[in-house]
Amino acid sequence: MSTDYDLVVVGAGWFGLAAAKVYLELHPIENILVLESSGTCGGTWAENRIYPGLKSNNLHGTYEYPDFPMDPEVYRVRPGEHIPGDVLHRRSRFHTRVDSVEPAPNDTWKLQISSPDSNEPITTGKLILATGLTSTPNFPQFPGVEKFQGPYFHAKDFARYSETVKTADNVVVIGGAKSAYDVAYTYADSGVQVDLIIRPDGHGPVWISNPYVDFGLRLEKLLLVRFLTCFSPCPFGDTAGLGAFRNWLHGTRIGRWLVDKFWVTLGNGVIAANGYASHPEIKKLQPWNSPFWTGTNLSIYNYPHNFNDLVKQGKTRVHIANVDHLTEHEVHLSTGDILKADVVVCATGWDKKPPSYFDYPGANIGLPQSTEEQTCLIAAADNEILTRFPRLRDQPQLGSAVAPDTSGDPHRLYRFIVPPNFVQTRNLAFAGALSAICTAIVANSQALWISAFFDGKLDRLASTDEEITREVLLHTQWGKWRYPCGYGAIAPDMPFDALPYVDLLHKDLGLRVKRKANWFWELFEWYGPEDFGGLVDEWVGKHPVKEA
Repeated sequence: MSTDYDLVVVGAGWFGLAAAKVYLELHPIENILVLESSGTCGGTWAENRIYPGLKSNNLHGTYEYPDFPMDPEVYRVRPGEHIPGDVLHRRSRFHTRVDSVEPAPNDTWKLQISSPDSNEPITTGKLILATGLTSTPNFPQFPGVEKFQGPYFHAKDFARYSETVKTADNVVVIGGAKSAYDVAYTYADSGVQVDLIIRPDGHGPVWISNPYVDFGLRLEKLLLVRFLTCFSPCPFGDTAGLGAFRNWLHGTRIGRWLVDKFWVTLGNGVIAANGYASHPEIKKLQPWNSPFWTGTNLSIYNYPHNFNDLVKQGKTRVHIANVDHLTEHEVHLSTGDILKADVVVCATGWDKKPPSYFDYPGANIGLPQSTEEQTCLIAAADNEILTRFPRLRDQPQLGSAVAPDTSGDPHRLYRFIVPPNFVQTRNLAFAGALSAICTAIVANSQALWISAFFDGKLDRLASTDEEITREVLLHTQWGKWRYPCGYGAIAPDMPFDALPYVDLLHKDLGLRVKRKANWFWELFEWYGPEDFGGLVDEWVGKHPVKEA
Protein backbone atom coordinates (compact mmCIF):
# COMPACT_ATOMS: atom_id res chain seq x y z
CA MET A 1 0.00 0.00 0.00
CA SER A 2 1.36 3.41 -0.98
CA THR A 3 2.01 5.91 1.81
CA ASP A 4 2.75 8.95 -0.41
CA TYR A 5 -0.07 10.82 -2.12
CA ASP A 6 -0.63 14.00 -4.07
CA LEU A 7 -3.99 14.53 -2.39
CA VAL A 8 -5.76 12.99 0.59
CA VAL A 9 -9.45 13.64 1.24
CA VAL A 10 -10.63 12.89 4.78
CA GLY A 11 -14.33 12.06 4.76
CA ALA A 12 -16.48 10.30 2.18
CA GLY A 13 -19.75 12.17 2.48
CA TRP A 14 -21.33 14.54 -0.04
CA PHE A 15 -18.45 17.01 0.07
CA GLY A 16 -15.56 14.55 0.23
CA LEU A 17 -16.79 12.52 -2.72
CA ALA A 18 -17.40 15.66 -4.79
CA ALA A 19 -13.95 17.03 -3.94
CA ALA A 20 -12.22 13.78 -4.89
CA LYS A 21 -14.22 13.42 -8.12
CA VAL A 22 -13.49 16.94 -9.38
CA TYR A 23 -9.81 16.86 -8.42
CA LEU A 24 -9.37 13.50 -10.14
CA GLU A 25 -11.05 14.85 -13.27
CA LEU A 26 -8.56 17.69 -13.42
CA HIS A 27 -5.54 15.62 -12.27
CA PRO A 28 -6.09 12.16 -13.76
CA ILE A 29 -2.54 10.89 -13.23
CA GLU A 30 -2.10 12.04 -9.62
CA ASN A 31 -2.19 9.65 -6.66
CA ILE A 32 -5.36 10.37 -4.66
CA LEU A 33 -6.72 8.72 -1.52
CA VAL A 34 -10.05 9.09 0.31
CA LEU A 35 -10.08 8.15 4.00
CA GLU A 36 -13.29 7.36 5.88
CA SER A 37 -13.53 6.26 9.50
CA SER A 38 -16.86 4.53 8.91
CA GLY A 39 -17.28 1.22 7.15
CA THR A 40 -19.16 2.89 4.31
CA CYS A 41 -19.21 6.20 2.53
CA GLY A 42 -22.14 8.57 2.49
CA GLY A 43 -21.52 10.69 5.59
CA THR A 44 -24.93 11.45 7.08
CA TRP A 45 -26.33 8.77 4.77
CA ALA A 46 -23.73 6.09 5.58
CA GLU A 47 -25.11 2.57 5.84
CA ASN A 48 -24.70 2.41 9.61
CA ARG A 49 -26.96 5.46 10.06
CA ILE A 50 -29.88 4.22 7.93
CA TYR A 51 -32.86 2.90 9.86
CA PRO A 52 -36.17 1.62 8.44
CA GLY A 53 -38.40 4.41 7.22
CA LEU A 54 -35.72 7.12 7.15
CA LYS A 55 -36.17 9.57 4.26
CA SER A 56 -34.57 12.80 3.13
CA ASN A 57 -36.35 16.09 3.66
CA ASN A 58 -35.74 16.78 -0.02
CA LEU A 59 -37.99 15.63 -2.80
CA HIS A 60 -36.63 13.97 -5.93
CA GLY A 61 -34.74 16.38 -8.19
CA THR A 62 -33.08 18.63 -5.62
CA TYR A 63 -30.72 16.27 -3.78
CA GLU A 64 -28.35 15.03 -6.46
CA TYR A 65 -24.99 15.96 -7.92
CA PRO A 66 -25.36 18.27 -10.95
CA ASP A 67 -23.56 15.80 -13.22
CA PHE A 68 -25.25 12.70 -11.77
CA PRO A 69 -29.04 13.11 -11.85
CA MET A 70 -31.00 10.54 -9.84
CA ASP A 71 -32.68 8.34 -12.46
CA PRO A 72 -36.12 7.24 -11.15
CA GLU A 73 -35.76 3.76 -12.65
CA VAL A 74 -32.39 3.15 -11.04
CA TYR A 75 -33.04 4.67 -7.62
CA ARG A 76 -36.69 3.69 -7.05
CA VAL A 77 -37.89 7.22 -6.36
CA ARG A 78 -40.31 9.26 -8.43
CA PRO A 79 -40.70 13.02 -8.91
CA GLY A 80 -42.58 14.47 -5.95
CA GLU A 81 -41.40 11.72 -3.56
CA HIS A 82 -38.99 11.96 -0.63
CA ILE A 83 -35.79 9.99 -1.22
CA PRO A 84 -35.44 6.82 0.92
CA GLY A 85 -32.39 6.78 3.15
CA ASP A 86 -30.90 3.64 1.63
CA VAL A 87 -30.90 5.28 -1.82
CA LEU A 88 -28.64 8.06 -0.52
CA HIS A 89 -25.96 5.57 0.58
CA ARG A 90 -23.04 4.51 -1.65
CA ARG A 91 -21.09 1.36 -0.68
CA SER A 92 -17.40 1.46 0.13
CA ARG A 93 -14.90 -0.02 2.58
CA PHE A 94 -12.59 2.32 4.36
CA HIS A 95 -12.46 1.80 8.15
CA THR A 96 -9.59 4.29 8.40
CA ARG A 97 -9.50 7.04 11.01
CA VAL A 98 -7.19 10.04 10.96
CA ASP A 99 -5.74 10.59 14.43
CA SER A 100 -3.51 13.59 13.81
CA VAL A 101 -2.09 15.85 11.12
CA GLU A 102 1.27 17.58 11.20
CA PRO A 103 3.43 19.39 8.65
CA ALA A 104 6.12 17.53 6.72
CA PRO A 105 9.00 18.82 4.54
CA ASN A 106 8.27 20.84 1.40
CA ASP A 107 4.82 22.03 2.53
CA THR A 108 3.43 18.51 2.69
CA TRP A 109 1.43 16.80 5.43
CA LYS A 110 1.95 13.68 7.51
CA LEU A 111 -1.22 11.92 8.68
CA GLN A 112 -1.20 9.44 11.54
CA ILE A 113 -3.94 6.94 10.86
CA SER A 114 -5.62 3.95 12.51
CA SER A 115 -6.76 1.14 10.24
CA PRO A 116 -7.29 -2.64 10.39
CA ASP A 117 -4.72 -2.98 7.59
CA SER A 118 -2.00 -0.53 8.57
CA ASN A 119 -1.21 2.20 11.07
CA GLU A 120 1.77 3.45 9.10
CA PRO A 121 1.68 7.24 8.61
CA ILE A 122 0.93 8.57 5.15
CA THR A 123 2.12 11.77 3.53
CA THR A 124 0.33 13.99 1.07
CA GLY A 125 1.07 17.17 -0.82
CA LYS A 126 -2.46 18.50 -0.41
CA LEU A 127 -5.14 17.78 2.16
CA ILE A 128 -8.92 18.25 2.06
CA LEU A 129 -10.78 17.79 5.33
CA ALA A 130 -14.36 16.90 4.46
CA THR A 131 -15.53 15.55 7.80
CA GLY A 132 -18.42 18.03 7.76
CA LEU A 133 -20.51 19.17 10.70
CA THR A 134 -22.36 15.95 11.53
CA SER A 135 -19.52 13.65 12.51
CA THR A 136 -19.19 14.23 16.26
CA PRO A 137 -22.49 14.04 18.18
CA ASN A 138 -23.36 16.40 20.99
CA PHE A 139 -24.15 13.65 23.48
CA PRO A 140 -25.13 14.87 26.99
CA GLN A 141 -24.44 12.68 30.00
CA PHE A 142 -27.16 13.56 32.51
CA PRO A 143 -26.79 12.83 36.23
CA GLY A 144 -27.71 9.23 36.95
CA VAL A 145 -27.16 8.02 33.38
CA GLU A 146 -24.91 5.25 34.71
CA LYS A 147 -27.91 3.89 36.69
CA PHE A 148 -30.28 3.82 33.72
CA GLN A 149 -31.11 0.23 32.78
CA GLY A 150 -32.17 0.66 29.14
CA PRO A 151 -30.44 1.73 25.91
CA TYR A 152 -29.20 5.33 26.10
CA PHE A 153 -27.86 6.62 22.76
CA HIS A 154 -27.54 9.53 20.36
CA ALA A 155 -29.88 9.73 17.36
CA LYS A 156 -26.83 9.12 15.13
CA ASP A 157 -26.88 5.51 16.34
CA PHE A 158 -30.61 4.92 15.97
CA ALA A 159 -29.99 2.34 13.24
CA ARG A 160 -27.98 0.22 15.70
CA TYR A 161 -30.88 0.22 18.13
CA SER A 162 -33.73 0.00 15.61
CA GLU A 163 -34.98 -3.24 17.20
CA THR A 164 -36.16 -1.15 20.17
CA VAL A 165 -39.00 0.10 17.97
CA LYS A 166 -40.47 -3.39 18.45
CA THR A 167 -39.36 -4.13 22.01
CA ALA A 168 -39.85 -0.88 23.94
CA ASP A 169 -43.08 0.31 25.55
CA ASN A 170 -41.97 3.78 26.65
CA VAL A 171 -39.33 5.94 24.98
CA VAL A 172 -38.01 9.39 25.89
CA VAL A 173 -36.64 11.50 23.04
CA ILE A 174 -34.66 14.63 23.94
CA GLY A 175 -34.50 17.43 21.39
CA GLY A 176 -36.59 19.87 19.37
CA ALA A 177 -35.06 19.58 15.90
CA LYS A 178 -36.09 17.43 12.94
CA SER A 179 -34.00 14.43 14.02
CA ALA A 180 -35.97 14.36 17.29
CA TYR A 181 -39.23 14.44 15.34
CA ASP A 182 -37.99 11.63 13.08
CA VAL A 183 -37.13 9.37 16.00
CA ALA A 184 -40.33 10.23 17.89
CA TYR A 185 -42.45 9.56 14.81
CA THR A 186 -40.80 6.19 14.13
CA TYR A 187 -41.52 4.98 17.66
CA ALA A 188 -45.00 6.48 18.04
CA ASP A 189 -46.19 5.30 14.65
CA SER A 190 -45.20 1.78 15.73
CA GLY A 191 -47.32 1.97 18.88
CA VAL A 192 -44.62 2.96 21.37
CA GLN A 193 -45.49 5.67 23.91
CA VAL A 194 -43.15 8.63 23.32
CA ASP A 195 -42.27 11.56 25.56
CA LEU A 196 -40.55 14.36 23.61
CA ILE A 197 -38.51 16.75 25.79
CA ILE A 198 -37.60 20.23 24.52
CA ARG A 199 -35.41 22.23 26.87
CA PRO A 200 -36.68 25.73 27.76
CA ASP A 201 -33.23 27.32 27.58
CA GLY A 202 -32.51 26.22 23.99
CA HIS A 203 -33.63 27.30 20.53
CA GLY A 204 -37.05 25.72 20.87
CA PRO A 205 -39.03 23.60 18.41
CA VAL A 206 -37.90 23.47 14.80
CA TRP A 207 -39.59 25.40 12.02
CA ILE A 208 -41.12 22.64 9.93
CA SER A 209 -43.42 22.85 6.94
CA ASN A 210 -45.18 20.71 4.40
CA PRO A 211 -43.11 20.22 1.22
CA TYR A 212 -45.57 22.42 -0.68
CA VAL A 213 -46.68 25.85 0.51
CA ASP A 214 -49.10 28.39 -0.98
CA PHE A 215 -49.97 28.05 -4.68
CA GLY A 216 -48.42 24.58 -4.80
CA LEU A 217 -44.87 25.91 -4.56
CA ARG A 218 -42.11 23.64 -3.20
CA LEU A 219 -40.53 25.19 -0.13
CA GLU A 220 -37.02 23.88 -0.82
CA LYS A 221 -37.15 25.49 -4.28
CA LEU A 222 -38.22 28.87 -2.92
CA LEU A 223 -34.96 29.03 -0.95
CA LEU A 224 -33.10 29.05 -4.27
CA VAL A 225 -35.10 31.72 -6.10
CA ARG A 226 -32.73 34.64 -6.58
CA PHE A 227 -35.32 37.37 -5.98
CA LEU A 228 -36.42 35.82 -2.68
CA THR A 229 -32.83 35.40 -1.45
CA CYS A 230 -32.63 39.21 -1.49
CA PHE A 231 -34.84 39.26 1.62
CA SER A 232 -32.00 37.80 3.65
CA PRO A 233 -29.30 40.31 4.67
CA CYS A 234 -26.03 38.89 3.38
CA PRO A 235 -22.62 40.58 2.92
CA PHE A 236 -21.83 38.55 -0.22
CA GLY A 237 -25.33 38.82 -1.67
CA ASP A 238 -24.54 41.39 -4.36
CA THR A 239 -22.32 39.15 -6.52
CA ALA A 240 -25.10 38.65 -9.09
CA GLY A 241 -25.62 42.39 -9.55
CA LEU A 242 -28.58 43.00 -7.22
CA GLY A 243 -26.60 45.07 -4.74
CA ALA A 244 -28.67 48.25 -5.17
CA PHE A 245 -31.95 46.42 -4.52
CA ARG A 246 -30.49 44.57 -1.54
CA ASN A 247 -29.12 47.80 -0.08
CA TRP A 248 -32.53 49.41 -0.39
CA LEU A 249 -34.27 46.46 1.25
CA HIS A 250 -31.96 46.30 4.25
CA GLY A 251 -30.70 49.87 4.46
CA THR A 252 -33.95 51.87 4.40
CA ARG A 253 -36.96 51.92 6.71
CA ILE A 254 -39.41 51.11 3.93
CA GLY A 255 -37.19 48.28 2.71
CA ARG A 256 -36.85 46.79 6.18
CA TRP A 257 -40.62 47.06 6.64
CA LEU A 258 -41.09 44.99 3.48
CA VAL A 259 -38.48 42.48 4.68
CA ASP A 260 -40.27 42.13 8.02
CA LYS A 261 -43.61 41.64 6.24
CA PHE A 262 -42.06 38.94 4.07
CA TRP A 263 -40.83 36.94 7.05
CA VAL A 264 -44.02 37.45 9.07
CA THR A 265 -46.10 36.23 6.14
CA LEU A 266 -43.85 33.20 5.68
CA GLY A 267 -44.00 32.34 9.38
CA ASN A 268 -47.76 32.86 9.69
CA GLY A 269 -48.35 30.60 6.72
CA VAL A 270 -46.46 27.75 8.36
CA ILE A 271 -48.12 28.36 11.73
CA ALA A 272 -51.59 28.26 10.15
CA ALA A 273 -50.82 25.19 8.05
CA ASN A 274 -49.57 23.27 11.09
CA GLY A 275 -52.61 24.26 13.17
CA TYR A 276 -50.66 25.14 16.30
CA ALA A 277 -53.64 27.04 17.71
CA SER A 278 -55.97 24.07 17.23
CA HIS A 279 -54.76 22.01 20.19
CA PRO A 280 -52.85 22.83 23.40
CA GLU A 281 -50.33 20.02 22.88
CA ILE A 282 -49.66 21.04 19.27
CA LYS A 283 -49.17 24.59 20.50
CA LYS A 284 -46.08 23.41 22.40
CA LEU A 285 -44.43 22.68 19.03
CA GLN A 286 -44.85 26.20 17.69
CA PRO A 287 -41.41 27.80 17.11
CA TRP A 288 -40.44 30.52 19.56
CA ASN A 289 -38.88 33.00 17.14
CA SER A 290 -39.37 34.29 13.61
CA PRO A 291 -38.14 32.10 10.74
CA PHE A 292 -35.92 35.08 9.90
CA TRP A 293 -33.53 34.02 12.64
CA THR A 294 -33.56 30.29 12.10
CA GLY A 295 -30.81 28.41 10.32
CA THR A 296 -30.70 25.20 8.35
CA ASN A 297 -32.40 23.35 11.20
CA LEU A 298 -35.67 24.35 9.50
CA SER A 299 -37.23 21.29 7.96
CA ILE A 300 -39.96 19.57 5.95
CA TYR A 301 -42.54 16.96 6.91
CA ASN A 302 -41.76 13.69 5.12
CA TYR A 303 -43.89 11.20 7.07
CA PRO A 304 -46.57 8.85 5.70
CA HIS A 305 -48.97 10.06 8.42
CA ASN A 306 -49.51 13.38 10.16
CA PHE A 307 -46.98 13.88 12.99
CA ASN A 308 -49.27 16.30 14.80
CA ASP A 309 -52.04 13.68 14.94
CA LEU A 310 -49.73 11.51 17.06
CA VAL A 311 -49.38 14.44 19.45
CA LYS A 312 -53.13 15.10 19.57
CA GLN A 313 -53.77 11.43 20.28
CA GLY A 314 -51.28 11.44 23.16
CA LYS A 315 -49.00 8.92 21.46
CA THR A 316 -46.29 11.59 21.58
CA ARG A 317 -46.37 13.80 24.68
CA VAL A 318 -44.45 17.08 24.54
CA HIS A 319 -42.65 18.49 27.60
CA ILE A 320 -40.93 21.87 27.76
CA ALA A 321 -38.43 21.04 30.49
CA ASN A 322 -34.86 20.16 31.30
CA VAL A 323 -33.73 16.68 32.29
CA ASP A 324 -32.82 16.75 35.97
CA HIS A 325 -31.56 13.19 36.34
CA LEU A 326 -32.14 9.56 35.38
CA THR A 327 -32.88 6.52 37.51
CA GLU A 328 -33.11 2.84 36.57
CA HIS A 329 -36.23 3.11 34.39
CA GLU A 330 -37.24 6.75 34.67
CA VAL A 331 -36.36 10.24 33.47
CA HIS A 332 -36.89 13.01 36.04
CA LEU A 333 -37.65 16.48 34.68
CA SER A 334 -37.04 19.93 36.09
CA THR A 335 -40.82 20.38 36.27
CA GLY A 336 -41.09 17.51 38.74
CA ASP A 337 -42.61 15.15 36.17
CA ILE A 338 -41.27 11.58 36.17
CA LEU A 339 -41.39 9.69 32.88
CA LYS A 340 -41.22 5.95 32.38
CA ALA A 341 -38.45 5.05 29.97
CA ASP A 342 -37.26 1.79 28.45
CA VAL A 343 -35.09 3.78 26.03
CA VAL A 344 -33.65 7.31 26.01
CA VAL A 345 -32.62 8.87 22.69
CA CYS A 346 -30.64 12.12 22.62
CA ALA A 347 -31.46 13.96 19.37
CA THR A 348 -29.27 16.77 20.63
CA GLY A 349 -27.36 17.80 17.53
CA TRP A 350 -23.68 17.91 16.75
CA ASP A 351 -20.41 19.32 18.00
CA LYS A 352 -19.65 21.67 15.11
CA LYS A 353 -16.25 22.82 16.30
CA PRO A 354 -13.23 22.49 13.98
CA PRO A 355 -11.52 19.07 14.04
CA SER A 356 -8.72 18.60 16.54
CA TYR A 357 -6.31 16.95 14.11
CA PHE A 358 -3.88 19.87 14.29
CA ASP A 359 -2.15 19.42 17.62
CA TYR A 360 1.46 20.15 16.72
CA PRO A 361 3.55 23.05 18.13
CA GLY A 362 2.69 26.30 16.39
CA ALA A 363 -0.46 24.94 14.77
CA ASN A 364 -2.92 27.69 13.88
CA ILE A 365 -5.91 27.16 11.63
CA GLY A 366 -7.49 30.39 12.82
CA LEU A 367 -6.53 34.00 12.27
CA PRO A 368 -2.84 34.95 12.36
CA GLN A 369 -3.31 38.11 14.46
CA SER A 370 -2.85 38.30 18.21
CA THR A 371 -5.86 38.09 20.51
CA GLU A 372 -5.75 41.84 21.12
CA GLU A 373 -5.62 42.62 17.40
CA GLN A 374 -8.45 40.21 16.70
CA THR A 375 -10.63 41.88 19.32
CA CYS A 376 -10.31 45.22 17.53
CA LEU A 377 -10.84 43.68 14.10
CA ILE A 378 -13.93 41.77 15.28
CA ALA A 379 -15.41 44.99 16.68
CA ALA A 380 -14.82 46.69 13.32
CA ALA A 381 -16.47 43.78 11.47
CA ASP A 382 -19.46 43.84 13.83
CA ASN A 383 -19.86 47.57 13.30
CA GLU A 384 -19.76 47.17 9.53
CA ILE A 385 -22.35 44.38 9.62
CA LEU A 386 -24.76 46.20 11.93
CA THR A 387 -24.40 49.47 10.03
CA ARG A 388 -25.15 47.78 6.74
CA PHE A 389 -27.91 45.56 8.19
CA PRO A 390 -29.54 47.46 11.11
CA ARG A 391 -32.23 44.77 11.46
CA LEU A 392 -29.62 42.44 12.95
CA ARG A 393 -29.24 44.68 16.00
CA ASP A 394 -32.64 43.54 17.25
CA GLN A 395 -31.56 40.04 18.27
CA PRO A 396 -34.19 37.53 19.43
CA GLN A 397 -34.53 36.14 22.92
CA LEU A 398 -33.83 32.43 23.10
CA GLY A 399 -35.55 29.97 25.40
CA SER A 400 -36.12 31.25 28.93
CA ALA A 401 -35.32 34.85 27.97
CA VAL A 402 -31.71 33.84 27.33
CA ALA A 403 -30.07 36.22 24.86
CA PRO A 404 -28.13 34.62 21.99
CA ASP A 405 -24.45 34.10 22.63
CA THR A 406 -22.42 36.35 20.35
CA SER A 407 -19.16 35.61 22.16
CA GLY A 408 -16.80 32.79 21.34
CA ASP A 409 -14.95 32.10 18.14
CA PRO A 410 -16.49 30.42 15.09
CA HIS A 411 -14.45 28.52 12.55
CA ARG A 412 -12.49 31.26 10.74
CA LEU A 413 -12.00 30.20 7.12
CA TYR A 414 -11.52 32.20 3.92
CA ARG A 415 -14.58 31.55 1.75
CA PHE A 416 -15.55 29.09 4.52
CA ILE A 417 -12.90 26.80 3.01
CA VAL A 418 -9.27 27.80 3.67
CA PRO A 419 -7.57 28.72 6.99
CA PRO A 420 -6.07 32.21 6.52
CA ASN A 421 -2.53 30.99 7.24
CA PHE A 422 -2.75 28.52 4.34
CA VAL A 423 -4.04 30.78 1.57
CA GLN A 424 -0.48 31.23 0.31
CA THR A 425 0.76 27.65 0.76
CA ARG A 426 -2.33 26.25 -1.05
CA ASN A 427 -2.09 22.80 0.53
CA LEU A 428 -5.05 22.67 2.93
CA ALA A 429 -8.80 23.11 2.50
CA PHE A 430 -12.01 22.27 4.35
CA ALA A 431 -14.97 20.99 2.33
CA GLY A 432 -18.44 21.01 3.83
CA ALA A 433 -17.51 23.00 6.95
CA LEU A 434 -20.89 24.71 6.62
CA SER A 435 -24.59 23.95 6.66
CA ALA A 436 -26.70 24.64 3.56
CA ILE A 437 -30.01 23.39 2.20
CA CYS A 438 -28.71 22.64 -1.32
CA THR A 439 -25.92 20.31 -0.23
CA ALA A 440 -25.13 18.82 -3.65
CA ILE A 441 -24.89 22.18 -5.41
CA VAL A 442 -22.61 23.69 -2.76
CA ALA A 443 -20.47 20.52 -2.63
CA ASN A 444 -19.99 20.61 -6.41
CA SER A 445 -18.99 24.29 -6.44
CA GLN A 446 -16.70 23.98 -3.43
CA ALA A 447 -14.97 20.99 -5.03
CA LEU A 448 -14.12 22.94 -8.17
CA TRP A 449 -13.07 26.01 -6.18
CA ILE A 450 -10.71 23.92 -4.05
CA SER A 451 -9.10 22.22 -7.03
CA ALA A 452 -8.58 25.56 -8.81
CA PHE A 453 -7.25 27.08 -5.57
CA PHE A 454 -4.70 24.29 -5.15
CA ASP A 455 -3.53 24.85 -8.73
CA GLY A 456 -3.29 28.62 -8.32
CA LYS A 457 -5.90 29.15 -11.05
CA LEU A 458 -8.60 31.16 -9.32
CA ASP A 459 -9.47 34.32 -11.24
CA ARG A 460 -10.02 36.18 -7.98
CA LEU A 461 -8.28 35.68 -4.63
CA ALA A 462 -7.51 38.03 -1.76
CA SER A 463 -3.88 39.07 -2.16
CA THR A 464 -2.95 40.49 1.25
CA ASP A 465 -3.25 39.26 4.82
CA GLU A 466 -5.33 42.34 5.66
CA GLU A 467 -7.83 41.63 2.87
CA ILE A 468 -8.07 37.96 3.84
CA THR A 469 -8.65 38.78 7.51
CA ARG A 470 -11.26 41.41 6.73
CA GLU A 471 -13.29 39.06 4.51
CA VAL A 472 -13.01 36.16 6.94
CA LEU A 473 -14.19 38.26 9.88
CA LEU A 474 -16.96 39.97 7.91
CA HIS A 475 -18.40 36.63 6.77
CA THR A 476 -17.99 34.68 10.01
CA GLN A 477 -19.20 37.49 12.29
CA TRP A 478 -22.20 37.93 9.99
CA GLY A 479 -23.16 34.32 10.66
CA LYS A 480 -23.27 34.96 14.41
CA TRP A 481 -25.60 37.94 14.03
CA ARG A 482 -27.70 36.48 11.22
CA TYR A 483 -28.56 33.00 12.54
CA PRO A 484 -28.55 33.01 16.36
CA CYS A 485 -31.33 30.38 16.31
CA GLY A 486 -29.16 28.15 14.13
CA TYR A 487 -25.45 27.35 14.05
CA GLY A 488 -24.27 30.83 13.07
CA ALA A 489 -22.18 31.39 16.19
CA ILE A 490 -20.17 28.23 15.52
CA ALA A 491 -20.18 27.46 11.79
CA PRO A 492 -21.52 28.93 8.53
CA ASP A 493 -25.28 28.42 8.42
CA MET A 494 -26.97 29.51 5.21
CA PRO A 495 -30.48 28.26 4.46
CA PHE A 496 -31.37 31.42 2.52
CA ASP A 497 -27.88 32.41 1.40
CA ALA A 498 -26.54 29.32 -0.36
CA LEU A 499 -27.19 30.70 -3.85
CA PRO A 500 -25.27 33.95 -3.16
CA TYR A 501 -22.48 31.81 -1.68
CA VAL A 502 -22.29 29.70 -4.84
CA ASP A 503 -22.27 32.97 -6.83
CA LEU A 504 -19.27 34.08 -4.77
CA LEU A 505 -17.33 30.89 -5.56
CA HIS A 506 -18.22 31.03 -9.25
CA LYS A 507 -17.08 34.65 -9.47
CA ASP A 508 -13.72 33.56 -8.03
CA LEU A 509 -13.59 30.79 -10.63
CA GLY A 510 -14.34 33.12 -13.52
CA LEU A 511 -17.57 31.28 -14.31
CA ARG A 512 -21.00 32.62 -15.19
CA VAL A 513 -22.92 33.71 -12.12
CA LYS A 514 -26.22 34.34 -13.90
CA ARG A 515 -27.08 31.02 -15.50
CA LYS A 516 -30.69 31.47 -16.62
CA ALA A 517 -32.00 32.24 -20.12
CA ASN A 518 -33.17 35.82 -19.41
CA TRP A 519 -33.59 38.34 -16.62
CA PHE A 520 -37.11 37.22 -15.70
CA TRP A 521 -36.15 33.58 -15.15
CA GLU A 522 -32.94 34.72 -13.48
CA LEU A 523 -34.99 36.50 -10.83
CA PHE A 524 -37.99 34.22 -10.40
CA GLU A 525 -37.08 30.66 -11.45
CA TRP A 526 -35.48 28.43 -8.86
CA TYR A 527 -31.90 27.22 -9.23
CA GLY A 528 -31.51 23.45 -9.16
CA PRO A 529 -28.69 20.93 -9.71
CA GLU A 530 -29.42 20.88 -13.44
CA ASP A 531 -28.30 24.54 -13.70
CA PHE A 532 -24.78 23.55 -12.68
CA GLY A 533 -24.22 20.49 -14.82
CA GLY A 534 -20.95 20.47 -16.76
CA LEU A 535 -19.37 23.02 -14.44
CA VAL A 536 -15.94 21.38 -14.63
CA ASP A 537 -15.96 21.31 -18.44
CA GLU A 538 -17.05 24.95 -18.46
CA TRP A 539 -14.15 25.90 -16.21
CA VAL A 540 -11.63 23.85 -18.22
CA GLY A 541 -12.81 25.63 -21.36
CA LYS A 542 -11.64 28.89 -19.80
CA HIS A 543 -8.63 27.43 -17.96
CA PRO A 544 -7.13 24.70 -20.17
CA VAL A 545 -5.40 21.91 -18.30
CA LYS A 546 -1.80 21.48 -19.42
CA GLU A 547 -0.87 18.08 -20.82
CA ALA A 548 1.40 16.02 -18.57
